[in-house]
Amino acid sequence: MKHFLAAFAMLTLSACGFQPVYAPGNSALAAGGPITVEPISGRSGYVLRRALQQELAIGLPGVTEPATLNVVLNENLTRLAFKPDGAASRSSLSATARYVLARDNSAISGSADAETDFSVPSQPYGDIAAQTSAADRTMRELAKHIVQDLRLQLMAD
Repeated sequence: MKHFLAAFAMLTLSACGFQPVYAPGNSALAAGGPITVEPISGRSGYVLRRALQQELAIGLPGVTEPATLNVVLNENLTRLAFKPDGAASRSSLSATARYVLARDNSAISGSADAETDFSVPSQPYGDIAAQTSAADRTMRELAKHIVQDLRLQLMAD
């Protein structure tokens, strides 16, 4: 009986056009568009690439032909303040990206940067979690800066 109900639910959902968000090959990000974002190395590069794909999902003005975005990422962690015992209490994660949007007839290049300051917790693994969270926020902000810069350059052309 359980199998019958599960099969009936699946048939009902598929008839209405339901597609799971995380199904292989069916996600909106996998569908892509005219702009392909090349893989970027490292964990932060992966987060940046996903954020760029989301930001570019609506496209760029005047870009109707296939284009490829290549990004080179550089990250830097700086300890800003220290506790009396020498442990860091405040840190800053900065990231710089150099990018090139290559199209059939032209290329646009530039750079963007973003920075996130964060408090370092006193727990042993808290610093790792704080750095990871700061890196994610920095990459999302960096993706916004890159796409804004591309839109401004394309509008000026």
